Amino acid sequence: MKKKILLPLLAFSLLSIPALYAGQGNPSQSKQMKQGMKQGKPASPFLISRGLPHMTKLIKQNWDNPALGLSSEQKKKLLVVRKSTIGGVKAVKPKIMKLEKKIKQMTMNGADVTTLEPMIETLAGLKAEATKVHVKCIHDSKNILTAKQVDLLLNR
Repeated sequence: MKKKILLPLLAFSLLSIPALYAGQGNPSQSKQMKQGMKQGKPASPFLISRGLPHMTKLIKQNWDNPALGLSSEQKKKLLVVRKSTIGGVKAVKPKIMKLEKKIKQMTMNGADVTTLEPMIETLAGLKAEATKVHVKCIHDSKNILTAKQVDLLLNR
């Protein structure tokens, strides 16, 4: 299981390194690349960064929407899921962001791949942990909501 997650992540990381050096011959390209890295939005703490809904966010946005029609019992249960989800992600996100930053800096400073590999594996494990929290949130939320409520949230 571990190899199935880590090998694609490692391959992607290693394939991305030449792209980081692509602008070395042209100073303006290097400058643009550095600015892009600084100005880009923060990296996702999840292994699956697109395609999975953020249920707690969608539910919060529609909390009092009469079309969604959440019961008081559903609201109580959804608040427990939200608290658990946010707490779970908050526990690992700072570690992920710090480790990503360190790997990027070390890569750009010419660190040997063998030095980076254990850090990349740790990063993959942390992102897997955050992704499990995300997937559990979706599962738990869908079990609290009716099929019609889920459809309304996901197909807006």
